[in-house]
Amino acid sequence: MQYRYIGKTGLRVTPIGLVTMSFGSWSDEAEAFKIMDRAYERGINFFDTAELYPVPPRAEDVGVTETIIGKWLKSKPRDSIILASKVAGAANGWFVPPIRHGLAAID
Repeated sequence: MQYRYIGKTGLRVTPIGLVTMSFGSWSDEAEAFKIMDRAYERGINFFDTAELYPVPPRAEDVGVTETIIGKWLKSKPRDSIILASKVAGAANGWFVPPIRHGLAAID
């Protein structure tokens, strides 16, 4: 597997990452573990998540993906995974997050 540095941080990540936005909706915990295991076994060390996942977002599912990833991470050396996460602020459009009011820098 090839790796690339993130700027001058010394962090080496795979040029392809695993996006986990379906964990907890389309993929249950068991399937998500299989997907992450397969990616990890093949050398992928860059995983993407967000507190809004899984997608499509529903108020009752917010944070489920991060919980699944956290459980899985307990079985791996923590320094072997680069986990990217993000928090989004208030939004509008096709989905207005019900629990995130006040998190935007402009609020």
